[in-house]
Amino acid sequence: MDSNLFGQIYDVLFPAVYRYIRLRVPAAETEDVTAEAMARIWKASGGFAGKSSLKTWALKITARHVAEYYRRRKQTTAPLGEEPALIPDGLNPAETVPDSLAIRNVFAGLPENQVAVIEFRLIEGLSARETAEVMAVTPQAVDSLLYRAKQNFRRAWEQETASV
Repeated sequence: MDSNLFGQIYDVLFPAVYRYIRLRVPAAETEDVTAEAMARIWKASGGFAGKSSLKTWALKITARHVAEYYRRRKQTTAPLGEEPALIPDGLNPAETVPDSLAIRNVFAGLPENQVAVIEFRLIEGLSARETAEVMAVTPQAVDSLLYRAKQNFRRAWEQETASV
């Protein structure tokens, strides 16, 4: 395959794939798992039929890869003490650590499907239809889940920041 095409796919998809994995995989393994996911996406790129956006299609592959990552380790979450990193590179940790820890604590208290719908709809900017495709649910279920996720996040955030 054309290396220019690989570079274009990489530039478009890497940020979303990396963010998705960074929230779900221990920080020490984020780069390796991201590289594996990008390799899977590249290998599968010939089968991309265009029925969804490229980003939606890639995130679906990434979600399956992360699930396989934990299945191989017979775990469902990151081990204690190996939480995924949430502080973006280049920011001052003294300013961002308290908020990042609070966000991590709030997300840890939400069901995985609510964290995923917040990430896909609000962070990645996918439509309800695209999110439904990645999560294998209906667009109506996505809207309902997002509504509950926002309520639960808001409630948990208020409790988390009230204690600070």
